[in-house]
Amino acid sequence: MKSRVVAVLLAIALLASFTGMVYAQASDAGTAPNQIFQQKFGAAKAKDFEGTVLSHDVGCHCIVLKTAKGNLTVQDDFAKFEGDYDRAKGLKVGAKYKGSYKTVDYINYATEIHPAG
Repeated sequence: MKSRVVAVLLAIALLASFTGMVYAQASDAGTAPNQIFQQKFGAAKAKDFEGTVLSHDVGCHCIVLKTAKGNLTVQDDFAKFEGDYDRAKGLKVGAKYKGSYKTVDYINYATEIHPAG
């Protein structure tokens, strides 16, 4: 008797999980995660920054800048440095830079970086 009850409860739980997966897939049908990000990135407003580089971790693409409003952390994945994406990896700690960034899902992505001055 107990095994039947357990089997029925297990079947109901399995059915509920499959139903949830079907609804989740239907809501994002035809939209890949990268497409969703690109849409959000395109719609985000560009904001300007100017500050001194405190650190730049090339491995995780993180740049921390000290600005007049406090520290700003940006990702360099999409950053253009004087028109060249590869040179953004050569930022110097302690040097002043200015540029712009966009915020998507609470993450700041630098779009352009230039030496200030």
